Amino acid sequence: MTAEPRLPTLFHVGWVVRDCAATRAELAARLGAGPFVGGGEARFEATLVHGKPVPFALKIAFGLLGGVLLELLEPLDRNSPHAEFLASRGEGLHHMAYLVPDFDAQLTAIRTADPAAELLNDGTGPGNPVRWVYLDGGAARGTVIELIERTAAAEAAFGAALNLLS
Repeated sequence: MTAEPRLPTLFHVGWVVRDCAATRAELAARLGAGPFVGGGEARFEATLVHGKPVPFALKIAFGLLGGVLLELLEPLDRNSPHAEFLASRGEGLHHMAYLVPDFDAQLTAIRTADPAAELLNDGTGPGNPVRWVYLDGGAARGTVIELIERTAAAEAAFGAALNLLS
């Protein structure tokens, strides 16, 4: 019998938005969210989307809301799954992200537990400074699961966001 996947503590919740700056301001004013870090453009040139190479760009900001780290994701083109999500569902919860120390074992465990779990985004190939994937969350009631390999490079890339949690 195969062990069920055990995810570590939640790293962040990904929220797709139409306007990152306006959402930051609204969350701060209405709910006391913050501080926020980032908010600049991130380009993804070496990522597979639904198995095909598709470059895309996002504005990304991280901030605290009630002790939970939020990742705000504003699509800057129509190529990303975030843009698909925004067009079909509107703004809202997109994914739950986990920093995992044994990326390959965790990915295998999830895919073994749910063989139908589709890789929506695959950022594991050459040209990606940090290995990461989005897995379809169909069996998890539709919420996408993001796995990010916990390495020194990941901790450097997410350093400002990780500092918000400490």
